[in-house]
Amino acid sequence: MSEKEIVIDQAYTEKLPDFKLGIIVAKVVTEKSKTPLIEVMNQLFTSLKETLKVEQISQLKEIKAGRQAYRAFGKDPTKYRLSAEKLLRRILKDEGLEPINNVVDLSNVISLKFHCPVGTFDYDKISGNVMLRAGEAGESYLSLGNQSLNLEGFPVFSDGIGAFGSTTSDSARTNVDKDTKMILLSIFGFEDQFDFDKAIAYAHELIQTHANGEIVFSQMLEPKKELQLP
Repeated sequence: MSEKEIVIDQAYTEKLPDFKLGIIVAKVVTEKSKTPLIEVMNQLFTSLKETLKVEQISQLKEIKAGRQAYRAFGKDPTKYRLSAEKLLRRILKDEGLEPINNVVDLSNVISLKFHCPVGTFDYDKISGNVMLRAGEAGESYLSLGNQSLNLEGFPVFSDGIGAFGSTTSDSARTNVDKDTKMILLSIFGFEDQFDFDKAIAYAHELIQTHANGEIVFSQMLEPKKELQLP
């Protein structure tokens, strides 16, 4: 496992001074989700449907801040929705969210609970250092849904090969699969009141409980700061 650096592009945070990232690196056992995690998912789905309506999603402070971030870089947030907003809409519209694997499923739980995009990647598929920046004109990648995604204006992660993750849909290149043994999990906070301590602690709990996880690295990444990953 080689060391990697991760930074946020200053040009990005000049427009979004409150933007921060929670970064977790963890050893995991990736497998089919077991009953305890599925129960956590179902309980959360039920709670959301009892307390939230579809028309209220866009007014959640975390979603509202994410939408404003998209607009700041010329992206229409009603055409290209935040991943957390898409998940919330699926649950509240009873469109279902089938289990994929324990790591993906626990990532979705974090996203739904805290109304924020969560990007989770196979650490060993990331090539070299990582930067979070705005997607450039003409930039795209093949998403997890096997569709070409126009990345211009999105917050995107890029490595030595190119972009591999965004707040709308991640790429197929760094996806978590049954062979994944190490993950990079990122929690996006677009507004200054986002409770990173609570979100990161909950992520630790889920990783350790439902993925036999060992937390290797965990820290918040702020503008003008660089993290040295293991």
